[in-house]
Amino acid sequence: MKTPAKMSSLSGLLPLYFPRALAGLDDRLRAHWLVRGAGPRDITVVRRPSLPKAGLLVFELRDGGRSLVIKHPRDAAGAAVTAREREVLLELADDSRLDPWRALLPQVAGSPGPGGTLAQTALPGVPAERLIMAPAGDPYTAMAPALRLLADLRAATGRPRKAADRTPAWCEEQLSDLAAGMPRYRTGRRAAELEALRHRLDAALTGAVLTEGWTHGDYHAGNVLLGRAPLRVTGVFDWSSGRADGPCEIDAYSFVLALRATLTGRPLGVLVAETLRAGRVPDADRALLAQAGLDPDDGVVDPVAIPLLSWLWHVANNVRKSPRFGLSYGWLTHTVAPVLAECVRWAGART
Repeated sequence: MKTPAKMSSLSGLLPLYFPRALAGLDDRLRAHWLVRGAGPRDITVVRRPSLPKAGLLVFELRDGGRSLVIKHPRDAAGAAVTAREREVLLELADDSRLDPWRALLPQVAGSPGPGGTLAQTALPGVPAERLIMAPAGDPYTAMAPALRLLADLRAATGRPRKAADRTPAWCEEQLSDLAAGMPRYRTGRRAAELEALRHRLDAALTGAVLTEGWTHGDYHAGNVLLGRAPLRVTGVFDWSSGRADGPCEIDAYSFVLALRATLTGRPLGVLVAETLRAGRVPDADRALLAQAGLDPDDGVVDPVAIPLLSWLWHVANNVRKSPRFGLSYGWLTHTVAPVLAECVRWAGART
């Protein structure tokens, strides 16, 4: 998809570090600076809670009735994210199996900008996470279209695969990213905790048959857009963790897990650890997963296989996107440590 020159002029950089109190002003100034020379534009800077860790400046560039989403890397990790997302979006665009859902996918607009800046078409709709937090209405009903879409995509692009045959791509790559991205877990007792995680994954995935196909890899309500009347999915974005040969089941479980964490206010890592200890997915989550056509017990010997694999991809994606995650005491304490502790407990019970 080609972009007019006036919309693709993305050049120049402002200093990368400003006092925290000026962060909002910095983002707006930098966004305008990046598109200088492209003429008058309406620029809206997208503010999201995860942005400081993500290493990206994200803003919307409006020109009449057309809009682009611009992702500008703040650091090397951010540049890797935009490069990977560009690659995935181009692969999505070339996959004819996705034709029925083409309008839901962002399209790459123009060539890479300075520092790996990525421009992509903006999608219509309201972020699904807004409907979760709305005072009126049922958040579970509101999320149903996002889950049904996963069932359709899995049916269109997936095929059964023995998880053991896909361990290098589905587990070992992610474990390597964790070891590299979390310095405190490289040696000593904490390194042993990662080894316990590896053994727990091996045991959980032994004999498992999962679906290999298009996997978003970071599917949650914050990355889904909805339209009303009728309620439907109008867009799915942030595809930097996507791949055509991933374990499809993790998207549905990640979505449900993030939804439960939002509604209960409980840390995601604690919820996963409780599931590991109980040895089964909670009934409330099973009802939601059914809307995505997924039974967490289907195709696996160990019912915690999908929860553990989903968590692994979640934390590995985070440390891959920004080194700040692996250095964050709060994130490690609430998202990583409870699951690793449960894996150590499991390993100890087997000896």
